[in-house]
Amino acid sequence: MNQDPDCCPSSPSGVTVLECSSSSGSLHLDGLQQEDGQPDSSTYKLTNVNCESFNKSWVTINECRLKAMSRNRTVFNFNATFHHPASHIIQDYRYFKRENGYKPWLYRKKIDGCRFLRKPYDALTILIYNAYKPFSNINHTCPFKGDILIRGMYLTTEIKTLPYPTGEYMVQLNWLFYRKVQFVTNVSFQFVEDFF
Repeated sequence: MNQDPDCCPSSPSGVTVLECSSSSGSLHLDGLQQEDGQPDSSTYKLTNVNCESFNKSWVTINECRLKAMSRNRTVFNFNATFHHPASHIIQDYRYFKRENGYKPWLYRKKIDGCRFLRKPYDALTILIYNAYKPFSNINHTCPFKGDILIRGMYLTTEIKTLPYPTGEYMVQLNWLFYRKVQFVTNVSFQFVEDFF
């Protein structure tokens, strides 16, 4: 069994890991066998990111970019400065699938960000938060002021808890402070599930 220690911290129950190769922008799980003996292979890769501040007196976006580390490794770096304390933050996010352009949102949700950080309460938001939490300094409750950082973020198969088909997706996050949109973050990624 050839296994990279950084690749698969834990495998789901009922799955035997035969080989696991990792790259930071995407994670390939090759040779996974499920209970029925069929191989499973999944790949996630960040493909595009776009950030825009609508009120630079509140939020300045210093960095919002993807960095290609290797052929299969792309990481997301984000740096924004909140100029004033923000203690009423709403996240309005939408989940899109791309098919000849992005189709109308598959899922839309508004979350009270401060309440969520005190006690997480929405399954999809927990999934999104867990994707960037290990790479960020967003580890306390409101108010937020100063630099907000995400460094070296990449996607892993841990976010594959909901069933969805192979394709390109985008998560659009609208950040509202005191009921006004301050900035938007659009993160696009590709998901490939290859059974052959």
